[in-house]
Amino acid sequence: MTIKDKIFLTTFDLFLKYGVKSVSMDDICRKIGISKKTIYTVINCKKDLIEQIIQLQIKRDEEDITTITASSETAVDEMSKIGRHVIKFLKKMKPSLIYDLQKYYPQVWELIEDQHYGFIYRTIKTNLKRGQMEGLYISTFDPDIIAKLYVEKTHCIADEENFPSSKFSRPLLYEQLFMYHMRGISSDKGLKLLATIEI
Repeated sequence: MTIKDKIFLTTFDLFLKYGVKSVSMDDICRKIGISKKTIYTVINCKKDLIEQIIQLQIKRDEEDITTITASSETAVDEMSKIGRHVIKFLKKMKPSLIYDLQKYYPQVWELIEDQHYGFIYRTIKTNLKRGQMEGLYISTFDPDIIAKLYVEKTHCIADEENFPSSKFSRPLLYEQLFMYHMRGISSDKGLKLLATIEI
């Protein structure tokens, strides 16, 4: 593992546990056992580090979801595996991570919205079309509209004002969103299959 990989991996773990604002460059250096001089040979500043880590995480997440899509047996199976993947991540993540990015690093948050949400939209739209072709989803909805609504709903659960993390668990919010989405689009055949699957 290169020093850059070690810095990125350790820092991302710290961000997941404590949020972005609470983690200082000194904390990162202490955790890895390197000097500030060494860390600044890899990155320019904390904002640069956050941006690079988020870009790397987006890339990894999209690779994971692409693998899930390719290996899934049905559209319902695909969505349940994606659901498990998201919930596993949310369970590891301190809720303030999203708030910190939105408030203190808005350009980095924009990167997530522009890049990652576009990927989510395309993935969900493809899944919706697949489910309709397999007869697992009802045929009367427009995949483009429903995919956009899904993305907007995922925005909602990241909203600290409407869903403060002190009152609402992010994994539970996503689980409720997932079931709301799946029950709304599934045909009788799809609902029977959904009943056999856990997320």
